[in-house]
Amino acid sequence: MSNFLQQQQAVNETLEAVRVRMQLLEGERQQIEEKLSELQVQGSKYQLLDEISERLGRLEAAGAGGMFWADNFHENASAQVIQRIAESTRGYNESLDRLQQQRDDILNRMVLCNEEIFALDDRADELRREEEESKFEFEITREFEQPGFRPMVMPWHNQGEDENRFRLCVFVSLFMAALLGYLVPLYTLPEPESQVVEIPERLAKLVIEKKSKPKPPPEPEKAKPKKEEKKPEQRPEQKVAKQEPKPSKKEKKQARKKAERAGVLAFKDNFQDLIQDDLDNRLGQQTQLSTEGKKENRSQRSLINAASTAGSGGINTADLSRNVGGSGSNLGGVAFTRVESSIGTEGDFAGEDRPLSDGVGPSRTDEEIQIVFDRYKATLYRIYNRELRNNPALQGKMVLKITIEPDGSVSKVSTHSSDVDSSSLNAKILARVKRINFGAKDGVPTITILYPIDFLPPG
Repeated sequence: MSNFLQQQQAVNETLEAVRVRMQLLEGERQQIEEKLSELQVQGSKYQLLDEISERLGRLEAAGAGGMFWADNFHENASAQVIQRIAESTRGYNESLDRLQQQRDDILNRMVLCNEEIFALDDRADELRREEEESKFEFEITREFEQPGFRPMVMPWHNQGEDENRFRLCVFVSLFMAALLGYLVPLYTLPEPESQVVEIPERLAKLVIEKKSKPKPPPEPEKAKPKKEEKKPEQRPEQKVAKQEPKPSKKEKKQARKKAERAGVLAFKDNFQDLIQDDLDNRLGQQTQLSTEGKKENRSQRSLINAASTAGSGGINTADLSRNVGGSGSNLGGVAFTRVESSIGTEGDFAGEDRPLSDGVGPSRTDEEIQIVFDRYKATLYRIYNRELRNNPALQGKMVLKITIEPDGSVSKVSTHSSDVDSSSLNAKILARVKRINFGAKDGVPTITILYPIDFLPPG
């Protein structure tokens, strides 16, 4: 029989003895409970006797015992009755207390037996667990080897073996040093070959400083006929207004109130960002601004006529699209140019500072167009930021093709090219640019420009 089986058998025997003792205690407890229940049935009677004896004792102490006993009153007899009642109630209380004490002792012993049973159960479980673990154990046996003898000497004590080892190391080191000192001088290194470094010829480039072009003198003769052409366009509007009947003051007030409550005027506070400033006070026709630093020299702006029906006034091969003069008439009246954007990061449309206009006639300069777009930069980026909430990875470049009328309004705007993957953003940008007003300018033809806008997320 193994050790685990013996221990388990001993634990089981002890556990069985404790359970038998527990059953005996349970039987004693039931007997005591029955006796207590019998005494509790008579408890109310003994309680009344106790109260009666107490009150009779008070009555005897007050000298009024005859009132209770009447004619048969005897002091000795009443005292004996009171004493007998007190003894019977005292005996009842003592037996009740004794039974309760026995019950408490039995309950305490039962608690101890339960604790002992729990401990024995834990021990039995532990033995079963150890027995299961012992099945997976295996013994490793090996022969005992006698350790070698080591002298009981401290490390700093000198020994003959240590001295011999030190002398051997010193001798070997000196021999190697002498051998290297003899062999190294015998080897001669070849002379290094000198390499001739060819210095490349320096190239010099003559840069001719560009002379600043003088400002063209004002041409009053050409400005007058253009002003005269616009006057007939304004006269028909005044004539149409005169033909309408003048409403009365009451009708005007009523119409003004109705218009403020309904229609577009009801949302007049929502279109504060569309209020245009007078560009003539800021710019003028010959304004020249430069808000960007020096950049890489690239080709100058070329003015390309969008109307193919324009006449030819001569050929100048030295400067094909700049300062082209002649007496040809422009039949289309539409010009096509490109404008640099400062919104976002600078891209493929960056270049050096550009002149105000090309040709002899007045035109809208790049600076004027750029200033107007700078004013609406925040509005365009608000639209982009709202779209960025739906698509955080939205970015790219849009190139807009914009047609600007002489009065500054945008008659046509479309997407020339775009790598922004959002049709809603393109539509909102086109709708917002369509409402931009570049300000009226005298003698300016209708032009079509390409304007790039880079949209990049912040950070």
